[in-house]
Amino acid sequence: MLSKLWSRVRRRMALYKPKRFRDHYEYAAFFDARSIVLAGDDMAILEYPSEEVQQKIFRHAVEKFELTDRKILDVGCGLGYLKKYLDTHGVQYRSYLGIDLSEKMVAGARQRFGPYFERRDVLEKPFTEGEFDVVFLLSVLGYPISDNPFGYMSALLRELFRVSREGLVFTHLAPGRRQEPSDFTVAPEDMADWCRTHLSPHVVLDDTLGLVTYVVAVRKV
Repeated sequence: MLSKLWSRVRRRMALYKPKRFRDHYEYAAFFDARSIVLAGDDMAILEYPSEEVQQKIFRHAVEKFELTDRKILDVGCGLGYLKKYLDTHGVQYRSYLGIDLSEKMVAGARQRFGPYFERRDVLEKPFTEGEFDVVFLLSVLGYPISDNPFGYMSALLRELFRVSREGLVFTHLAPGRRQEPSDFTVAPEDMADWCRTHLSPHVVLDDTLGLVTYVVAVRKV
């Protein structure tokens, strides 16, 4: 009886998608809860339909910059799978740091892939300008955070671009590709145009994944 009840809880948690988060701390708490209820299924915790889809997103993001001998910051690192991808594919980066606001995500990443992860809010405890060569923000944007989700996203992207020496790679969701009331979406060209106006004219838009997700790379030069 208890096992059936727990299975029902797990199914509901896997499908549960809040329409909005008051702030990014509430967003982190959501993933703390997912990591407990969905323990044993990393892709479900991270909201990927499969590891194959996750790898596809990583491949499209990673190829946007030369990463050899680069200092990498992975924001919203989750359970650390980007580091696994980089190591599996022999990327000879200089250093890697994964950060997340979710305590459970950071603990899980350390358990799986080593001491390369820390809990940190980059808006409250910023890094120095140009401290990292390339910054990644993958599969993080997509839920409305705060009463002004575009404002929150804009502030985060500005800050991450500031702490990069070469540039920033992030993913976002395109409108009209699925029916999820929780989705916060921006049209790919609109997102690229915002980056060109507010971050740098050197923008690469990759909407060739065949997914709801697209990739934007913004270079300093």
